[in-house]
Amino acid sequence: MLSVNPFAILAETVSPIFMQSFVVLMVILIVVGTLIDIIHKKNVKYFFENAKKAKLSATKTLSTGERISVISKTIVSDIATTSELGAGKRRAAHLLGMYGTILFWVGSAIMIFCYSSPSSDTPSFWPIIWHVGAIMTVVGGGWFWFFLRVDVYSEAQPWYRIIKALEF
Repeated sequence: MLSVNPFAILAETVSPIFMQSFVVLMVILIVVGTLIDIIHKKNVKYFFENAKKAKLSATKTLSTGERISVISKTIVSDIATTSELGAGKRRAAHLLGMYGTILFWVGSAIMIFCYSSPSSDTPSFWPIIWHVGAIMTVVGGGWFWFFLRVDVYSEAQPWYRIIKALEF
């Protein structure tokens, strides 16, 4: 079961072109929706103004090598390992969810765009990556939601107390 490409099975009833078109359309809609949200909230204006302020208050000009070093450290420390969350349960839940989602998306894209015809022979590691990514996403998201996010008892609050912070 874990080594079977679910999109090859789906291709028996739904055209692979339809699946690929759906993925492309979703990516386009995400990009367009993000741009509309940025424009609506005026985030771009804030970031450009903040960048100007930072540039004016800078005391040192960085070389290209120093810039690359700072960017690399930021990517590795803040993005790849979510170090700003500390070393606790919240960080582990976020890492499981984040890397699980990335594995799931990559596995889905490869299987849909490369191996979605019923006659194609999918290497067994792609469906395994897809399933592992899905499991990691569910475990990370469930851990965050059920044990970290709604654990109001640990915050000395009764379980039935609903506050604005809990609403999405």
